[in-house]
Amino acid sequence: MTTATVGPLADHLWQSTIVLLLCALLTLALRRNRAQVRYGLWLAASMKFLIPFAALVAIGRLVPWPRTPSQADALTSFVQAVGVPFSTDTMSTTTAITAASHDTHSLTEYTLPVLVALWALGSTTLVVVWIRRWRHVASIVRHASRLTHGRVVDALARLQENALTRGLKPALYGMRIVVSDMEMEPGVFGLRAPVLVWPRGIDDRLTDAQIEAILAHELAHIRRRDNLTSAMHMAVQAIFWFHPLMWWVGARLVDERERACDEAVVRAGSEPHVYAESILKTCQFFVESPLTCVAGVTGSNLNKRIEQIMRNQSHAALNVTKRLLLSAALVAAVAIPVAVGILTSPRVAAQVVAPAADAPTFEVTSVKPNNNRGGRMGGFSGPGRFTATGLSARRLIRLAYGIHDSQIVGGPDWLESQGYDVDATMAGDQSPERRRLMMQTLLRDRFKLAFHTERREMPIYALIAARSDGRLGEGLQRTPDGACLPRGAALAGAAPSTPGPPPPQPSPFDPDAKANCGSIVFGPGRLIAHGVPIDMLAQALGSLPAITAFNRIVENQTALEGTYDFDFKFANEFAGRGAPFPAPVPPGAAPTPGEEPALFTAMQEQLGLKLESRRSNVEVLVIDSVQKPDEN
Repeated sequence: MTTATVGPLADHLWQSTIVLLLCALLTLALRRNRAQVRYGLWLAASMKFLIPFAALVAIGRLVPWPRTPSQADALTSFVQAVGVPFSTDTMSTTTAITAASHDTHSLTEYTLPVLVALWALGSTTLVVVWIRRWRHVASIVRHASRLTHGRVVDALARLQENALTRGLKPALYGMRIVVSDMEMEPGVFGLRAPVLVWPRGIDDRLTDAQIEAILAHELAHIRRRDNLTSAMHMAVQAIFWFHPLMWWVGARLVDERERACDEAVVRAGSEPHVYAESILKTCQFFVESPLTCVAGVTGSNLNKRIEQIMRNQSHAALNVTKRLLLSAALVAAVAIPVAVGILTSPRVAAQVVAPAADAPTFEVTSVKPNNNRGGRMGGFSGPGRFTATGLSARRLIRLAYGIHDSQIVGGPDWLESQGYDVDATMAGDQSPERRRLMMQTLLRDRFKLAFHTERREMPIYALIAARSDGRLGEGLQRTPDGACLPRGAALAGAAPSTPGPPPPQPSPFDPDAKANCGSIVFGPGRLIAHGVPIDMLAQALGSLPAITAFNRIVENQTALEGTYDFDFKFANEFAGRGAPFPAPVPPGAAPTPGEEPALFTAMQEQLGLKLESRRSNVEVLVIDSVQKPDEN
């Protein structure tokens, strides 16, 4: 166990405790109903500790379901606050690194092995004690003699005949009865083939009616499979022995188990006072079973049980309202985490939509082939103009629809190999959204692009905090207030920080280079940024396979808000290859684990971020047809 697992483990304990408390409230609402219903609720609360909600959430994330980022953000915030308050991956992170937080992190590193050792010691001790007790009872059964005739066998025959008349399965009573010389109360031993252990001499102290009542109680244990369910809870106790409510649940299970058997005995026809006397006499002369998975007759709060038996109150069956309540609780316990997984799964939001007939268009457009693919390539958007030099049609599709290269499926070879020069002018609204719409209509009208969309499961990278305590690296700093305007501030009507056209981007080879406000500068072995959101970093990482050495969608899951500055360096992977960049990386490709590029390590050490490989349902653009444009 590492510090990275502490958060998810704490989340699981928190969620299981919430379910346990909700089950406790339901048992209060059902206190006038039969005990077997409340027993089922306590058993469900116990078994929840073995089923983390994270597993159900993971199932939900495999279900394709469109959702918008705003819906995901709102739901994710609620889930983080209520469902996963301790998860290190979802805890809010800050850039403040203080000595106190460093000391706390170091303390956690030292104390965690001690806590794991204590847990292992406690679990091992419990298991060893229970195994010794089980072997002791097994030894009693092994040396006991089988009972084949007498008052007990006759009483069992009467119960079997009564069961047949009530429609119960007689096979439940085809069991072995052994007589023991040990002073242990009558009990059922075994999980698969139960054996009734009957203490020698007890039938001399009981009447026929009392013997029949004791046997009816033990047979109720067999019919309910109480030994098996008790063993299941003991397994949970061995794992979560440190949780105080786990022992409280164990006591409630024994209490409701015995009450359920008491109710079954009285319903079968035993007189309450006869049954109560048989329990008291058994307690007077014999000791209780040493294990809860060896069901006896004297468990639980004896005084309270005798009072309830003597009152002989009828317990109502579940009405329609309570049945609906239990059904809704059961469905919600499974459906809610699955729904959370569906709605918060890392998906690329639906964004690939063909332009409408009345979509805006450029005023004047020139598209010409550019066969000099080894020369300068790029796109530029300025006031009233969009220009591209040597860009392939595939690259134009990416820019127009704001998607990753791996989201473009199909198309002829020239879609990537042939470059184009585009010169287009526009008037009026020049927002990025309107410019993209114009580029989409250009592709439709000049390239005759036709497509449809699908959702496919694809590998992605999730950008998350690298450190278990949520601290960021020293190379990632929050942009000071007022240092630069957020992206799009000028379009929203805010005054630009400096008048005139934006300054040229610095060279990444200049050791003193500073990125312009709101921009990222990539170069071999270096990345510089000033005043950018983490979303922009994630998009850039996924869009530059020539520098990052991988070609996957990168989704920001850091929960970091605001803008940041960073300047981090990594080993130049392409030095000495005779070219500034390597061959294109196939979409979806990823480095072999353990052989990731130096960029991965640099991000963790300098920025405190890391890329985690995951799979996600992604919307893809499937090309149906496309044509080379005519020159003009």
